[in-house]
Amino acid sequence: MDFSSIITAVRDAKCVGFRYQRAGHSRYRDRVTVYWDGRILFERFCYGEAAGLVFRLWAECADASGAPQWDFSKCNVSNACEEAPRQLTGAGQGGLVFDGKPVCWECVDRLRSDKANGYGGPVNALKRLLRGKRAF
Repeated sequence: MDFSSIITAVRDAKCVGFRYQRAGHSRYRDRVTVYWDGRILFERFCYGEAAGLVFRLWAECADASGAPQWDFSKCNVSNACEEAPRQLTGAGQGGLVFDGKPVCWECVDRLRSDKANGYGGPVNALKRLLRGKRAF
């Protein structure tokens, strides 16, 4: 399974990305965002008194088998390689399945822009035009 159908759905919806969140996880809030240009962002947040971002990983793309090519060099958490999703094994019905686990990642947001991660309004439209992609 690869991300091409998800990226196509993002483009068809005229969004910059779809954000998915792992369902049923009580200790952490894990999110994966798939952007129109193929980039993938994994974020882990903790709950409780010390709530906040634990770490984030970027992948410029995923290979043909659906394995995101995470850039661990910019992550300061030593066990990030064990915690990040390793391979997309299913998609459909508004959710994703990673690593063959029965946990569904539900689509929680269809992003029209994501300025915090470089996908905001006019800048994003210019990127699409320069790359020859469909503009909004």
